[in-house]
Amino acid sequence: MVLMGVEVTLLIFDSYSLKEKRSVIKSILRRTENRHHLAAAEVGDMELHNKAVIGFGIVGNDRMLCRRRLEAALREIEENYEVEILDFNWIEA
Repeated sequence: MVLMGVEVTLLIFDSYSLKEKRSVIKSILRRTENRHHLAAAEVGDMELHNKAVIGFGIVGNDRMLCRRRLEAALREIEENYEVEILDFNWIEA
């Protein structure tokens, strides 16, 4: 069994309030959960209006497949949202 996750720090462009940030984050979380079958949650920097830390996780039996799904989710976030990935940390067990 493979447990894999990634913690992503995002800079959200054109977000000037927590309400705008929440809208973007909820959209990202729903989309990645539905399209890539990942567990997702906002895990840090909740009080800042233009920065967020999101965690994504997956459980499977193939390490490469898990990694590809997480990488695909990260690519999709950068391509479809007005955000920049500042940092990410891989977690594997």
